[in-house]
Amino acid sequence: FLLSDTTSKEAPHWMVPKTMHNDGNYVISLGNVVRWLGAKAEELEVSIFPGFAASEILYHEDGSVRGIQTGDMGIGKDGQPTHNFMPGYELLAKYTLFAEGCRGHLGKRLIQKFNLDKDTDPQHYGIGIKELWEIDPAKHKPGLVMHGAGWPLSETGSSGGWWLYHAENNQVTLGMIVDLSYKNPHMFPFAEMQRWKTHPLIRQYLEGGKRISYGARAVTKGGLNSLPKLTFPGG
Repeated sequence: FLLSDTTSKEAPHWMVPKTMHNDGNYVISLGNVVRWLGAKAEELEVSIFPGFAASEILYHEDGSVRGIQTGDMGIGKDGQPTHNFMPGYELLAKYTLFAEGCRGHLGKRLIQKFNLDKDTDPQHYGIGIKELWEIDPAKHKPGLVMHGAGWPLSETGSSGGWWLYHAENNQVTLGMIVDLSYKNPHMFPFAEMQRWKTHPLIRQYLEGGKRISYGARAVTKGGLNSLPKLTFPGG
């Protein structure tokens, strides 16, 4: 727990939830895992279409899901086809799995069409901001995992938490998740994360390093009670 901009206190081991005990686990890059899985899938003759987004849901006459249609390629800024135009194509299946993540545009349509959330609590959300750093090898501790909360979000009346993982190749992945229920409209999650990086506990690893990539995305935080029904006709 970060108690202020300079102080911190480690929670007793027995207080840490079991799911956050990472002894014996690996710190991995999900991007690398997906690329590896893609190669394994192609060895099994699975067709993979990277770079093509599913834009529409296709239905049978009885209302069950038939598959998806990919988006048209080669559309100009004016919305008209260019010389590179290639129409989207249909991917049909006995069963379609939708794995869009938080607030996917097709997922929202499916939840509404099949009333998948009728028995659930309202979902609530956070924003996750993540950076990948390359740090001084002398400061790198492969396998070190840190989870925390407190400052600076505690100063702004908002809630959330942070992480810092030491991965391979002198890299650390770090970030902050801020619950999207904060009351102060001037609170800026990205700026709060930049403030957090100045805390001595975090700064000790980053000084002398360089940020090599970054990103952000929405995350769902409602838990099991907010999970919609996950099956429907054809999917």
